[in-house]
Amino acid sequence: MSKISFLAGFFTLMVLVAGFNVYAQKSKQRYELLRLIRQEKLDLILPGAMRDNNVDMWIHVVESGKRDPLALDLGGWFEYRAWEPIGYYLFTDRGGDRIERMILGGEDQDGLYDIVGSGQDLLKFVEERDPKVIAVNMSTTLPIANGLSYTAYFSMTKALGEKYTKRIMSAENVITDFRVRRVQREIIEFSNACEIQRQIMDAAYRRIKPGITTLEETGWWAQDQLWALGLLPSYEAATLHRPYLPRVSHSEVSDPLATGEPEYVYQRGDFLSWDMGIGYLNFGTDFKRNAYILKEGETDIPKGLKHAWARALEAREIVRKTFKIGRTAGESLEAIVQALEAGGFIHTPSDDISSQYRDLANALGDSDKSGFTIDFHAAGNTSVGDITTGPSIAPYRKDRAHLMVQQNYIFAFEFVVNTWIPEWGKRASISYEDNSIVTEKGIEALYPWHEKIVIIR
Repeated sequence: MSKISFLAGFFTLMVLVAGFNVYAQKSKQRYELLRLIRQEKLDLILPGAMRDNNVDMWIHVVESGKRDPLALDLGGWFEYRAWEPIGYYLFTDRGGDRIERMILGGEDQDGLYDIVGSGQDLLKFVEERDPKVIAVNMSTTLPIANGLSYTAYFSMTKALGEKYTKRIMSAENVITDFRVRRVQREIIEFSNACEIQRQIMDAAYRRIKPGITTLEETGWWAQDQLWALGLLPSYEAATLHRPYLPRVSHSEVSDPLATGEPEYVYQRGDFLSWDMGIGYLNFGTDFKRNAYILKEGETDIPKGLKHAWARALEAREIVRKTFKIGRTAGESLEAIVQALEAGGFIHTPSDDISSQYRDLANALGDSDKSGFTIDFHAAGNTSVGDITTGPSIAPYRKDRAHLMVQQNYIFAFEFVVNTWIPEWGKRASISYEDNSIVTEKGIEALYPWHEKIVIIR
């Protein structure tokens, strides 16, 4: 082997080793971050989540080999224990500044729990603590709090006996408060995830070549960037890792039916809206970016579209000054509607079932008034919208209307404003969405918001 070949091979090996070390450290870093978040949540958030809901014991029932909705929140290990198919997290308020924490029928690999034992000892531990109220992970309205199967429920109640079974209630309120009340590290890591997504979307838009690039090419390119970072889309399980594709909201030349096909080729004059989300640690993002492809001879977006976008930003600022902590979701929606109507907007709500929004928007015709509908749904963790916990401010999310908007509530700052666009001869909807947080100061950005429509030349 020549000296040059040897040196080339040596340096290649060093680069590979260094690369493996970087990725190993990245994996370890993510593990340590998630462990820190778990510990902070259990130490700082759990006591209030239980006490504010008058619960002195929370039993979270899990099954071996079946991933629980709160697996990433609670940690522990319950996989492949054929000898103990049912396991339990046991959280007991015994006074003091923390909640006693147990794992029964599983393992505590992270050192976050006080007691580790057998699931067969459930009754013994419950009898020793004699709780008056037992919250259990079953719910008719909140999927994330409804991981308890019938067979697991039967096994648990058989172990507890009639006396303690009578003291069972749903843990949905405990789980809701445990999720939506944030520690600082959660806010930081979620913000980091949002910024990763923002940069990928911006770069993907700027790769578009009108008349050449297809919708799916944009989606798959963005997906490849996630894979390179060891990340996945928010809905990876449901979509089999299919990418989020931009949507053509308006096209100057294409049939609306054709614009929905993955192989659709972008055309000049297309107005795009892209809704995307990425999964990172125990978090899932969900926000949009809009873009316009200039037609030949154009140097800027059409005047009517520019006006419509300005109206959307005007609505955003009105809402930003209105949305506050300390109100229920229902009260928040009412306050937002009143503020926007006072600002000259027309409420065109959507019930998300019929054509209500479309019909109300079309009825405005070429009026200079802008219509709006609101959908501030909870966000932050690995599921969003109807699935995740927390208040949701939308006309069709009435089951969350009673929930309070709390400090550090992370949500989708999402709304739609429809405005007449003369150049298009129709009323078009601007769909705006950015993940944000509300504090005692009001709505705050977690990353740079969507200020301008992206221009593709």
